[in-house]
Amino acid sequence: MSRYAQLTPILLSNSEAQIILTFDKLDEIVVGGLPASAKKYSVWWTNSASSQPHSKFWLDAGRRARPDFNKKLVIFTLDSSIETIELAAEVVGESTRQDLTEYVENSLSLERDLEDQIVSQLDVLESGLTFVSRQESSDVGRVDLLARDIDGNTVIIELKSGEAKDSSIGQIARYIGWYAQKEGKPPRAILVASGFSEPIRWAAKAIPGLKLVVYRVQFNFEEATI
Repeated sequence: MSRYAQLTPILLSNSEAQIILTFDKLDEIVVGGLPASAKKYSVWWTNSASSQPHSKFWLDAGRRARPDFNKKLVIFTLDSSIETIELAAEVVGESTRQDLTEYVENSLSLERDLEDQIVSQLDVLESGLTFVSRQESSDVGRVDLLARDIDGNTVIIELKSGEAKDSSIGQIARYIGWYAQKEGKPPRAILVASGFSEPIRWAAKAIPGLKLVVYRVQFNFEEATI
């Protein structure tokens, strides 16, 4: 077993968008402690298992790492939050850090609200769907929603606040692969977002059984009592 193996279940056990672990805490989690290079060089925290094999243990938890050497800690951020931050950066441009933080928080709040709405009315996505669980942990990340279709097949439902990005397709593929091995047959999947670009739609065609669903936010107004 790898000396970093215990990091994955620890990250999977927490559903917060960001998990902050100090170098001292990581020294306790990693057998033998972090190597000296991890406390000095950003490249050690590169989010790529091909170039940094140890990164597999936080990527498998659906997170990306960002070290802060001044504060001697590492921030592990959920994949969905990474997408939101990237989208926010495009929208706010040179705005302040506070503006960016508020945008990200609002986007994550929208995603939670969207999740609540779908749980309460699964038939909106597909007739006959039965709710199983939400924020379900797996070895390759945390699934937003799990359901069963009318034939009893597992259905993975992934939600994105805003337009879907390339990483959304990779995330879905990762979940499908993991559940296919666990259950003996590939599950179906539904990806819900505010929109899908043409390249994303082409990528989705490569995943059998993947359904794309666009959500629309509507506002209702009524006069308040004075």
